[in-house]
Amino acid sequence: MTRDDIIRLAKEAGGTAVNGFTPLFGAQSPEFLERFAALVAAVEREACAKLAEPSEEHRRDARFGYIGGEEGVELLDIVAAKIRRRGEVKP
Repeated sequence: MTRDDIIRLAKEAGGTAVNGFTPLFGAQSPEFLERFAALVAAVEREACAKLAEPSEEHRRDARFGYIGGEEGVELLDIVAAKIRRRGEVKP
């Protein structure tokens, strides 16, 4: 995640930027910090899920036994889905 990404997420969470720089987190409300942390976690979860997902080449060649075959593709899809579900709010 880049510095610009962090600033964008801070603004999206409702933080106020000074001269385009990241807000001073100590001056922010607990609600802002919760929103910001949730946004950062969501971005990181998605990045991790994308790393786990099989590539299009892997999907295409799975039928030939490429890196675990179709079972390997299915397992990687399950792992990516589980990573994404970590962000779901549980009742």
